[in-house]
Amino acid sequence: MKFIHTADLHLASPFQGLTSMPDQLWKQIYNSTFAAFRQIVDAAIAQQVDFVLITGDIYDGERKSIAAVDFFRQQVSRLNDHHIPVFLSYGNHDFQKNAGDDPNLPANVHVFGNQVSTSQLKLADGTIVAVTGFSYGQRWIDDDLTSQFPVKGTVDWQIGMLHGALYQAGTGNHYAPFTLDELKSKNYDYWALGHIHKHQLLASEPPIVYSGNPQGRHKNEGGVHGYYLVHDEGNKLVPEFKALNGITWEQVAVDLSECGSENEVDQAIRTAIIPSKQLQLVEIVATTGSKWRSLVEDGSLLDHFQDELSRQPAINWWPYQINLTGGQKLPELTNLDQDYWQQAEQDVFTDENLAAVIKPLLKHAPLYDQFTEHRDLGEYQKLAGQLLGKRGDHDED
Repeated sequence: MKFIHTADLHLASPFQGLTSMPDQLWKQIYNSTFAAFRQIVDAAIAQQVDFVLITGDIYDGERKSIAAVDFFRQQVSRLNDHHIPVFLSYGNHDFQKNAGDDPNLPANVHVFGNQVSTSQLKLADGTIVAVTGFSYGQRWIDDDLTSQFPVKGTVDWQIGMLHGALYQAGTGNHYAPFTLDELKSKNYDYWALGHIHKHQLLASEPPIVYSGNPQGRHKNEGGVHGYYLVHDEGNKLVPEFKALNGITWEQVAVDLSECGSENEVDQAIRTAIIPSKQLQLVEIVATTGSKWRSLVEDGSLLDHFQDELSRQPAINWWPYQINLTGGQKLPELTNLDQDYWQQAEQDVFTDENLAAVIKPLLKHAPLYDQFTEHRDLGEYQKLAGQLLGKRGDHDED
């Protein structure tokens, strides 16, 4: 048996943190989520898999774009042409109040309803596979629904599809919270998870797996993205991560302090970019002496590179941001004060405290979703340090 597990396609999702760019480049970026799913469908056909699982957030919002819906229908129709079933559930971004099989989709697609249910599939060799899952009927699901998943029945393989997040005490558990012990207690052979955008194995026996999103959409979704190809090996299911050829987000450190001219600055940055066949969206972190600091701070260095690259017929990297190393320093502290500051950092900058502070400020649910999925404690910590540094420079305020 062989199948593909993917999730969080976010078709037609807007990329975040990008400045203006040439039209040809923007089209490539806009189409990247479509291109990623097309590669997955290509792989499913080439590998002749038995079925495909898509665990939530096929679209980037409950108001689906016509282009995204048409594209998705075309791709699952390609799978239908090759007799490959698709099991899908909707997540918190594309929730459906009355989810269920959609007459607008080809017959090979099974859409899980808003209640936990199980669908069985008999493979060509007689193997019986049971797939259990559900679709979100609203943006948030605060309840732990794993108790509604049945224990493995008299089938050869049982798979659970769950778009959700590990339960965390004291934080907002709005995304079908679960614990690993609960999932393991069902005796399933594989758990196909969605919602977290970084691919990872939470457990190996049985495999409890986040596939991650196939295409990173902002700088906090860097690294390699792809899908899982899962096959049987004896009495186990073995997941194998497969990377996709998509757009990557990179951070490059450059030391400009020894550069004697603007040409040397230009060359130092270009040399630091590692060539790639994939388009790279690059944040440059520059160490500078006072000579080149203003070029970074006033944005002229970024403008220079973007202008130069926009004139090229083919663009394989694009700098969207140039920052100075370390940011602004905090005011000088005594050793004792420094000890207190370091302890305060450890106590304050936790997921729990961050969620508690931000939640009252984000009454609108989609904004809270954006925060919880894109937060980066290190980034917030750095910004807090910069603000405190400014405060220290203006004590009269």
